[in-house]
Amino acid sequence: MLGRIGRWIDERAHLSELWQSQMVDYKVPKNLTFPYAFGIMAIVAFAIQIISGIFLTMYYQPNVHTAFDSANYTIMKEVPFMWLIRHVHAAGANFFLAIVYLHIFTGIYYNAYKKPRELTWIVGWVIYFVLLVTALTGYLLPWGQLSYWGMVVTSEIPTSIDSAPLIGSLKIGETISIWMKGGYEIGQITLGRFFGLHIWLLPLILLLLVSVHLYLVRAAGISNPEGREIDKKKEGVPFHPYMTLKEGAYVMGYLAVFFFFVFFYMHHFLPPDNYDPADPFKTPAHIAPEWYLLAYYTIFRSIPDKFLGFVAFNLTLVFLLILPFLDFSPLKSARNRPLFFIMFLVLVISSMALTILGTMPPTPTNAMLGLIFTAGLFAFFLSLPIISIIEWGWYKARGGEKQ
Repeated sequence: MLGRIGRWIDERAHLSELWQSQMVDYKVPKNLTFPYAFGIMAIVAFAIQIISGIFLTMYYQPNVHTAFDSANYTIMKEVPFMWLIRHVHAAGANFFLAIVYLHIFTGIYYNAYKKPRELTWIVGWVIYFVLLVTALTGYLLPWGQLSYWGMVVTSEIPTSIDSAPLIGSLKIGETISIWMKGGYEIGQITLGRFFGLHIWLLPLILLLLVSVHLYLVRAAGISNPEGREIDKKKEGVPFHPYMTLKEGAYVMGYLAVFFFFVFFYMHHFLPPDNYDPADPFKTPAHIAPEWYLLAYYTIFRSIPDKFLGFVAFNLTLVFLLILPFLDFSPLKSARNRPLFFIMFLVLVISSMALTILGTMPPTPTNAMLGLIFTAGLFAFFLSLPIISIIEWGWYKARGGEKQ
């Protein structure tokens, strides 16, 4: 009976043909390494967030008077197993962003942003940016002390624009801050606006962008770790079963680590301070954004001039976006580019150091270290055109051999 139904559906939807063309006939390099699995892990993490988020919206109340209780009593204590759903969603947000960062660094290392994959990288950057906004809007929803005051600090950052010499009088930053909050202070309008963005608009945008990103990955092909385009007919292997089984094993490992943290180490993702309801009259001793924003936060606070700090951390995002055009070397993959590899290490070390410094008090010493590692971060991007020119010389000296 089931076989007949399956054949009836296949005759009309041509699913077997689609599977054959997109999974079996589609060829990929046979030497793909473990970091290439971060892409599928990110998709799995995204699916977990969507599914768990749907269940949470059934019981969450986006009202300043009931939001805290609905998140910490109704969901955590009254509805059976909803505590698990919230734990999965809270831990999943952190794991999702961690996987995305690893995916980005993998793309940089293997130069997956170069021709013919520039558009794939740009769409991926848009996904990353929308994901940060999604995480930021979701952070306010529990309506705890850290959620509330974290958003107070975040919403005041744009006012740094008003310290600029020429445009300060226009009060552009203050206008952006008021627009973010929906008024002069964080309240019901802010919570309702962020709730709508977090559960409806931003997830729909992400679904669209991820679909486009996957299409572009398929259209341009998966990059080769060795930095050269392969002859798919001679050197490629079928995506199924080669990659499906390989990545399936990696996903199982990822889920094992993920649920280990969900059941045993949730204090890393649900800090105790956020179990206190939001109080506009009681400021926490130390307010810092979540770890995935700490590097930007450190850049901002390390520069004495607020406007320059605002420009600097936004410039980091811009450099990441235009990376395919900064690096125009004919060589691909850090395996074949010793100068690029050195600067890639500078990028990784600087990013990690800035993240760690963001958890520390803003002392003069930490501010100086922040400036040093901010310079290291910018040095990576600014060195790429120079490295590209040098490598063009090497490329021509060797007769223009393809990489």
